[in-house]
Amino acid sequence: MKSSAQVVVIGGGVVGASVLYHLTELGWTDVVLVERKELTAGSTWHAAGGMHTLNGDPNVAKLQQYTVGLYREIEQRSGQNCSIHMPGGLMLAGDRERMDWLRMAQARGRYLGMDMEIISAAEARRMFPLLEEQYAPTARGTSSPTPARSTPSTSSTPAASGPVRWAG
Repeated sequence: MKSSAQVVVIGGGVVGASVLYHLTELGWTDVVLVERKELTAGSTWHAAGGMHTLNGDPNVAKLQQYTVGLYREIEQRSGQNCSIHMPGGLMLAGDRERMDWLRMAQARGRYLGMDMEIISAAEARRMFPLLEEQYAPTARGTSSPTPARSTPSTSSTPAASGPVRWAG
């Protein structure tokens, strides 16, 4: 085993695996990831795993959009399942202020290249049949195919182990 490396990434969770992945993508070869037990044994194992691209901060929204796409790429390159599920998303507004916010978010999303659309109450009910009848007539919102969820304890493994196999 080597006793030194140009970069030592400490922690094999989502963040550590991402750092390792991106360094190798940039051409760094003398990098090592150190984990005290096993991948995702720290904070990542109990993370909720929800991912969405709708965010009040456009920089965070763009980063979240990048992350969703990155998992697709890692699955294709590694041949490993990242446990990413892409059911899409629906956000509802029950009042004018919330609808104004959703319109702003939809416009920002369009600017950032995201697929979001304003939907009617009827479309919301079709997409979410459990919407209570008393709210259905006034509910409007946005829908997007992008929101996803992951199983964090398995979504980090391909990102951390892939660069070793891809390097050769």
